[in-house]
Amino acid sequence: MKNKGMLFLLSTLFLIATAGAGIGFYYSSNMPAKPIPEENIKGKVVYKYYLEDEEVKEMPRNSVIAENIDNETADLENDQKEEENENKSENDTEVLYKFLRFSCTNDLTGTFDEDKWEFIPVEEKDSTCSLYFVNAKYPVTLTIINGTADENNPRYIEREENGTFKINPHEGYEYKDSVCSDNKEVVWNSSNNTLLISAITKEVSCKVNFSIQTLSAKITVINGSGNTTENVEYGESVEAVVEAKDGYEKPKIECTNKQTARFENNKVIIEKLTKNTECKITFNPVPVPKYKLSIDFLPNQVQVVSGSLSQNIESGKDGSFVLKTDEEYTSAIDCGGVIPNEERLDSYTVKYTFLSMTKDISCKVSIKASEE
Repeated sequence: MKNKGMLFLLSTLFLIATAGAGIGFYYSSNMPAKPIPEENIKGKVVYKYYLEDEEVKEMPRNSVIAENIDNETADLENDQKEEENENKSENDTEVLYKFLRFSCTNDLTGTFDEDKWEFIPVEEKDSTCSLYFVNAKYPVTLTIINGTADENNPRYIEREENGTFKINPHEGYEYKDSVCSDNKEVVWNSSNNTLLISAITKEVSCKVNFSIQTLSAKITVINGSGNTTENVEYGESVEAVVEAKDGYEKPKIECTNKQTARFENNKVIIEKLTKNTECKITFNPVPVPKYKLSIDFLPNQVQVVSGSLSQNIESGKDGSFVLKTDEEYTSAIDCGGVIPNEERLDSYTVKYTFLSMTKDISCKVSIKASEE
């Protein structure tokens, strides 16, 4: 009897609990939802990425080229390597890209963290942000006509930096012009053969032209005629006609810049002109032959009062001397068959003249006692 009573009580309690749960579910399902505070609703920022103004799918990222070395486990060769490793950053990177600017809709602003390499908006709200990146360095390609680029020239130039490239022209060539992509202007320095490309902000290709040099040879003639300036290409010969004045011959030739020339058949000839030069051609006077007029024997009773015992006379000119004989004597001369003009100046003095000499003349003087 007791068991039946207990079973009835438990059944009654179950029905009451079930009914309460049903009523509670009914009321809870029909009550309005509790509103979520507005400050907990976050907007969404959508990002777009651009590299050199071209949209790309992913954010450009720099490459990790080295990681920190654990000094405790590294097999170091010496203390210097150990010190270098201690100074290494946690991640060394090769800088391939640089952040340039951003542009966001809905007046959203922010900053770009270069270290974390991410954009940090000042707030979270619906917006589309365009992030613009550029390359950190650019290749420069040179196409050279009649020249050679130095092997130590840089292959890449940092953005907005100047690029200097050494170019050696072939022998006999000089810089003519350059044509670069996007009409990029360049400056050529002939003193050290370098090409300067300033403020590089994109990939550059240049065609550099060298042309054969045109050289000049200025010819100046002294004691003659034929002054001229000859222009020829590098390595060609130069010929200039020059003539000496009457009485001049055998020129002396002096040229600048280590150029050499020769005189042949009234021409100045430079075999191979390799530098601009100035040549001075100086004709020398033709040497005039001189002949010896001498008195090989002169008695004591005779004196030379004009001229000398030996003198040099230019070819074609007259030679002379004056002899004076003591009063007790008379004199005569023998000049090997050459008969001079005689001019008696007084009873004891005679001038002997040899007209238009063309050879050496030697004379002997003899005396005899006067008959008076």
